[in-house]
Amino acid sequence: MSESKLVVTKVIKATPEEVFEAFTNPEIMRKWFYGDEGWTVDVSNTLEIGGKYTLNMIKPDGKEYKHTGEYKVIAPHEKLVFTWNSDFAQDTVVTVYFRGVAGGTEITLEHEFLPTLEAREDHRRGWTVCLGNLARLYA
Repeated sequence: MSESKLVVTKVIKATPEEVFEAFTNPEIMRKWFYGDEGWTVDVSNTLEIGGKYTLNMIKPDGKEYKHTGEYKVIAPHEKLVFTWNSDFAQDTVVTVYFRGVAGGTEITLEHEFLPTLEAREDHRRGWTVCLGNLARLYA
């Protein structure tokens, strides 16, 4: 594995179709795609190759963290690839694999081109929290 890549895996108690939609439908994304408890997120996207998305994560104190990117690969219910840009990471790439398993869907999320160990660990924590939120949504 590349030193600039992190991998997070999580099983969600939902079908690959449901989990893929949770990653691509702004109405569902608003329910889980944020940091810690009490945060909210504004989401907009154009789900097509070359389409853009914006995630504006908002802490309870009002501080905002904007994330933007572009969809590179959209393979419904199987794989999603998008660029990831924020104040903390520029020109990085996220690949999400959706695999049906007993009891739900295994998500394998790879985030590449993070420049430092600190950036990788901060993003690992962030993705772990977000996927935990997603798991609770389907629990």
